Amino acid sequence: MTGVMAEAPAPVYLDFNATTPMAAEVLDAMAPFWQTEFYNPSASYAQAGRARHAVEDARSAMAHLLGSSSETIVFTSGGTESNNWVFWGTWLARPARRRRIIISSIEHPSVMESAKVLQALGAEMVMIPVDSEGVIRVDALDAVLTEETVLVSVMLANNEVGTLQPVAEVSERAHAVGAWMHTDAAQAVGKIAVDFTQLGVDFLTVAGHKLYAPKGIGALYIAPHVKVPPFIAGGGQEHGRRSGTEPVPLIVGLGRAAQLAAAWVAGNGVPSQAALRDHLEAQVLQLNPHARIFGRFAHRLPNTLAFAYPGWAGPSLLAVCPTILAGTGSACHPAGSGSSTLQAMGCSPSMSQGLVRLSLGRETTAEELATVVESFRQGMASSPTNPIPEEGSS
Repeated sequence: MTGVMAEAPAPVYLDFNATTPMAAEVLDAMAPFWQTEFYNPSASYAQAGRARHAVEDARSAMAHLLGSSSETIVFTSGGTESNNWVFWGTWLARPARRRRIIISSIEHPSVMESAKVLQALGAEMVMIPVDSEGVIRVDALDAVLTEETVLVSVMLANNEVGTLQPVAEVSERAHAVGAWMHTDAAQAVGKIAVDFTQLGVDFLTVAGHKLYAPKGIGALYIAPHVKVPPFIAGGGQEHGRRSGTEPVPLIVGLGRAAQLAAAWVAGNGVPSQAALRDHLEAQVLQLNPHARIFGRFAHRLPNTLAFAYPGWAGPSLLAVCPTILAGTGSACHPAGSGSSTLQAMGCSPSMSQGLVRLSLGRETTAEELATVVESFRQGMASSPTNPIPEEGSS
């Protein structure tokens, strides 16, 4: 009599920093606007008015999540568009003498590449380093922040290691020399409390698919005193700031996701998730006390654990742990290039290849994390390591 093979454990998704599934409540809220309430919000008849009101309700929900007012919120196609708009808009609206753009060395590619495009058009791009924990060095910012600066852009939370940046402090310094301040908050909104009044920024980027809303929708907070040209010209939608017929179902989905995020952050979501992450971190270290935890001594997102095991490249480790669906860096960087964030933190190129990023979701359970730890244990025990040079070696 043959034995019954044990059923393989279900995969555990721990790549919520790359993208989130749509929440069921979000899908339900969107449903009517695909067919029965399909109307163009700009039309004059009553049915179109319902679509128009739905868009404005979503705008109010996003404004509430950020502690702002509705007129400051513009819907976009996502975080990349929002970031591009900030750079193009400030460059076109700037006084002629302001040519300097300052960004951190760990920004998302949509910020980094936007700055490089403007650099080719005559801007002076200055990149601020981070310390070994992945936090921007404010002293280095002070050394280059002058009255020639038009824009400072520093992300609120790093997507690879989860470190939180001192955006409020940077904003104060930027405004002291008359520069505008932008933060890409795509990784932070919906995971921690985000309040524009505390941050003091002029622009703030939101990406819907990072907070259980659909892909293809995002938002940009623009402070009332800031006047930048529209990024897309046309029919004057979004109060003349971003033309194009509004994708009502996506906007409604983002609004509902903003409501869910506000409730989760206001409740026990953040501390509970941080406790799960910390327990997972302890188990990762128990498997190998020599594991390197990145950003461990800095303020981090409650859901993010970034680490490397000596002797293992990140992709090789995950390959022997098929139960774990996780990342080895930013989903927006080329595969195999290593973590640009770790390199900016002073890690060697070989160490940057070792990054494994585990990012939890709101529904992640302790049982799932136990499965993850067991998968790491079995994978490393049953397979030869894929050696990578130790940091500092040739």
